[in-house]
Amino acid sequence: MRSNVLCLVGLVAAGVLGLGAGCGPAYPNCGEDSECHQGEYCVNGRCQLCRGDADCAAGQSCASGRCEAITGYCGTNAQCADGEECRENRCARIASTQQDLPTPPPPDETPGASPCDISAVYFDFESNDLTGTTRDQLQTVARCMGERNYAHLHLTGNCDPRGTEEYNLALGDRRARAVRDFLRSLGIEPSKLSVSSNGEEYSRGEDETSWARDRNVALEAR
Repeated sequence: MRSNVLCLVGLVAAGVLGLGAGCGPAYPNCGEDSECHQGEYCVNGRCQLCRGDADCAAGQSCASGRCEAITGYCGTNAQCADGEECRENRCARIASTQQDLPTPPPPDETPGASPCDISAVYFDFESNDLTGTTRDQLQTVARCMGERNYAHLHLTGNCDPRGTEEYNLALGDRRARAVRDFLRSLGIEPSKLSVSSNGEEYSRGEDETSWARDRNVALEAR
């Protein structure tokens, strides 16, 4: 606003001197928000409709200065197909029990295996929350690390193939970090834990049953 006032003063002075003068950059170029149309913002010298996602409506993101719809976004169950519900703004299949799909047991368990075997832990669709079953399993892992004096445990997050590569890499990382943080809370030294994410790289599933096995954090004692 101050720049506009100074500009007007300059125009008056220019008029007295009989000179032509202009005020501010030509639209859509700008120096501040007031030089843009109502509802626009001055970003890097150009007027545009948004600075960031916060300037857009629900279900939209700011891309190249414009609010664009987020692919696959949902706000209500009505926006999902039959047999699906909206969870965390994504459509997810409803389990037959009307509850979240249960975390499956570790696959291919070997009969007679030692109770100190360190196995992968599993997650629900698009979730990095630890279930009660998973927490019990990780308590066993923490006990085993103490009993067998493991020097290091590496945690690798994995996802089923649904979703973008970037989304699944981030989700795999969140899953691995959730396991790491819980093990820390059980007294495992932070220096003994490391994390990484494969995302969907090693997924093999083709349906809900096999996808459930893709959604895991693999534990490797070193």
